[in-house]
Amino acid sequence: MAGVPLADTQSCSDFFRRRILLNLHYWHDNPAVQTTDVAVLDQEWTGLIRAINFAFEIEQAWSLTRTLIAALSPYMERRGYWETWHRILDQAVDTAGRAGDLAGAVDLSLLLARLLQRESRLKEASAYYRQTIRLARRVGDENSEARACSNLGYLYIEQGHWHRAEVLCCHALTIFERIDSDHGRAHTENHLGILYTRQRCWEPARQHLEQACAIWQSMGDDHGLMRGHINFGMLYVDSECPNDALFYLEKALHQANLTGEEIEIATIHLNMGIAYRLKGESAQAEAHAWQAEAIFNRFSNLMGLANVWDNLGLACLDQEKWKEAKLYLEAALQAWRKLPNQFGEIRTLTYLVEYQLAVGNHSKAVRQLAKVKDLIRQYDPNDQDPRCQALLEKYYHLGEEAIGEITKPLLLSD
Repeated sequence: MAGVPLADTQSCSDFFRRRILLNLHYWHDNPAVQTTDVAVLDQEWTGLIRAINFAFEIEQAWSLTRTLIAALSPYMERRGYWETWHRILDQAVDTAGRAGDLAGAVDLSLLLARLLQRESRLKEASAYYRQTIRLARRVGDENSEARACSNLGYLYIEQGHWHRAEVLCCHALTIFERIDSDHGRAHTENHLGILYTRQRCWEPARQHLEQACAIWQSMGDDHGLMRGHINFGMLYVDSECPNDALFYLEKALHQANLTGEEIEIATIHLNMGIAYRLKGESAQAEAHAWQAEAIFNRFSNLMGLANVWDNLGLACLDQEKWKEAKLYLEAALQAWRKLPNQFGEIRTLTYLVEYQLAVGNHSKAVRQLAKVKDLIRQYDPNDQDPRCQALLEKYYHLGEEAIGEITKPLLLSD
């Protein structure tokens, strides 16, 4: 059989190259991509991924490929296509490096860091945020520097490194104010609201969340406003005002359902479950936790699952469903240790103390309380975390209860 002439091979190669570029241009300029039209993208996202993968092979397509990836990233994150998108971003960061595209490397490193954070791969996310900050400073990209600082600050909030978080967020806010970025200001005000909620500084938390929501409202940013309402819900959950919490969480759920924000829908159901448990409605709390669990399971979101299992355990404990309570709390404990998240581990251990007391294992409760106390001292040696102080108060209360139950028969025999 005769071989294919070189000219024909080159013609085929040129033909496919032109087709790939035409396809890339089609998606790059497609209104569904530009407006993040969820209904259309849900039908077309596999074709988009195929177009991007082919485009990586064409050097002159890089600029279009990079901007298409940036436009598509919010959709891929929110719909939970994390594994697929992670591969795309990994390849994109490598391609930007080979092309000497420092500005592209900044944008893509930031996107990859954000995705890693969603995947609960916090150590890797932190490394990519720091890389983004270094690259952004090299190219003079203040907006990306501030975004990376703000997001890294939020990551540190989740890890309990509050001073570092506050420094980073305040630095980011200063930059956003200087460059007049409402988008950046709103997100950073939101992060500070979360920080002060964790520190149980309710009034500063409320003020920062109000600032964030006011900016998002003025921008017509429904996605941002949804996040603000979620965090207002959490503020009122933590300050034990369940009715106020449910008011904001219902508003957030309505917005999340409209935009198809599945991870946020799970977070909202999780927080609604906590609010209903505070109201003494444990069956309702359990039902919301199940809805959250189904979504977090689908996305393999371990941090979300750890929180859900904590709350399912407590809801079952309230209903005297002892076996289920123990199973959920032990699953949560394993998840916190795997992440790792030391405060989550400590908190779940206190829930297991409550379980031991509820089923009458008072001596085991006392032994476990001693371990909790040691862990709190290791985690917060300078007594700066108000959450630990709240747990210590609970520790002493539960400890007195447990010791009282152990010694009661001896006292009666006297």
